[in-house]
Amino acid sequence: MENENKSPEQIKLDELKKSINTFKGKLTTLEEKKDKIEKETKELIAKTIYQKKQEIERSYDEVLREAEVRLKSVEKEKEAEKKKNLSKVVEQNTRGVREDNTYLQNEIKKVLKDNGLPGFVNSGFYMTIWYPKTIGEIFGVFVAVIVVLLVPTVLSFVVFKEKLMQEFPNNIIRYIIIALIYLGAIFIFGLIWLGIDKLTKKNPEALDRVVELRKNIVENKKKIEQITKDTSSNMKDEQFDYTKLDRDIEAGKIEVENYKKKRKEAIDNFVNNTQDEIEKKIEFEASKEINVIVAEMEDVKASLTATQKEYDELKLAIAEK
Repeated sequence: MENENKSPEQIKLDELKKSINTFKGKLTTLEEKKDKIEKETKELIAKTIYQKKQEIERSYDEVLREAEVRLKSVEKEKEAEKKKNLSKVVEQNTRGVREDNTYLQNEIKKVLKDNGLPGFVNSGFYMTIWYPKTIGEIFGVFVAVIVVLLVPTVLSFVVFKEKLMQEFPNNIIRYIIIALIYLGAIFIFGLIWLGIDKLTKKNPEALDRVVELRKNIVENKKKIEQITKDTSSNMKDEQFDYTKLDRDIEAGKIEVENYKKKRKEAIDNFVNNTQDEIEKKIEFEASKEINVIVAEMEDVKASLTATQKEYDELKLAIAEK
């Protein structure tokens, strides 16, 4: 209906204007498509380079870890061998002292047997509680007394607290019960202590003999510790044949260093050469599509220019009428 009131020239001008707008829209669409391909190309290059580099690093890291595991295994094997040899030397160097302790222990057993004393007399616990000689053992007696006094306290005020309050609501009666618990516990412990004391102190000279022998054993144990320490400090690898293990360790170290070197070389080669090749290859593939779009854009631009010129000339012609 609108075209009925327009001249043929005006209708032609409108058609040319529409074509111009279409060409501009197509050109915008092609430019956006070209920009999208270029963006995707850059992203693909970055992603491919990252993945390839990660793959190289992952491969070398895996074989490097395996080589390090093998190296550590051989090093542990040597350490185990050294400990084994140290044990042998210590066993040899302390054999005489350990045999002396065996003789002393047998002598203690003989003293106990000859004097009718139970075996527990030859224990630190007995010597601390029933036959203290040193400051440390006297302190142990003090601790034992404290423990004896604490037992009825715990029983009265912790374990049986609720039950005592229910059974004996009267404070005086409850305190009497607590006192009885104290006295009962002390009485029981006292009977045990007196019984053992009477059983084992028939012959103080025998106990003194046991104390003396135990002291000799302790001195020998300290001597064994010192010999062990000195032996460990003075041990040299040259005393034993670790040739094969040392060769394996050295080979393992060389293997690890070689893999580290190859890893670095592979990464450097990738950064300096392969990375550029990947970039060029992806850009080349993308350029095929981009060139098609650019060629199409040139055609559209040519058509747009021609149409725009025709439009301008027609518009001026209409204006001059």
